[in-house]
Amino acid sequence: MTTLKDFIQWNEDKWETKNQDMYIQTKNQNTWPWFSKELDPDVIDFIGTDKITSTKILDLGTCSGAQAIALAKMGFDVVGTDVSTTALNQAIEQAKDLPTETKLEFLIDDILETKLASGQFDVIIDRGCFHSICCISTKKYIANLKKLLKPSGKILLKTMSLQEQRFVSYDNFAGQQIPMPYRFDEEILKSIFSDHFTIEKIENSFFYSSVIKPPAQAILTVLSKKI
Repeated sequence: MTTLKDFIQWNEDKWETKNQDMYIQTKNQNTWPWFSKELDPDVIDFIGTDKITSTKILDLGTCSGAQAIALAKMGFDVVGTDVSTTALNQAIEQAKDLPTETKLEFLIDDILETKLASGQFDVIIDRGCFHSICCISTKKYIANLKKLLKPSGKILLKTMSLQEQRFVSYDNFAGQQIPMPYRFDEEILKSIFSDHFTIEKIENSFFYSSVIKPPAQAILTVLSKKI
């Protein structure tokens, strides 16, 4: 009988293997379709420049670190986490020439079993993590977001849209086909998050990409803690 712990370990191993294969084949280039060297325009709009001196940001599922690095260059205090050592090694390599005063840290961490300290983040950005793990444990994901977020904090969640017909693939675990990434519409997202967070915004967006054109269709959701 498989357990949630088995499922979580399978997911961590899977992404480590996928990243190893990709970086070997591409000579250390990130070629995931949703990879972008730059911050998405709607992420820039959300963050704003007036919070630079006080905001601590968690970049959840940072992969090779481009988003976290871009945010750190803007002056934010950033922690980038991922389950893949291979991906984080790439992120560390990309960040090695940043000024010493840059506030940026890369850590191995799984949001489903996070070891990060509670209540430390003003903003949590998830640009593609949830839609890769939602089949494993949505309850743990939500509980740990609430744990890590400050009372006044916000979550910027970007997920693949049901309108996107490309990049359909499945992983297999214990005889089950697991869609990767999972796809959402506004109704599904509201059903998942409305009992736990205030939904400030849901709108159509894109995973702006340095790899493919046109970019993948996405949904951007802004969440805050319920008072």
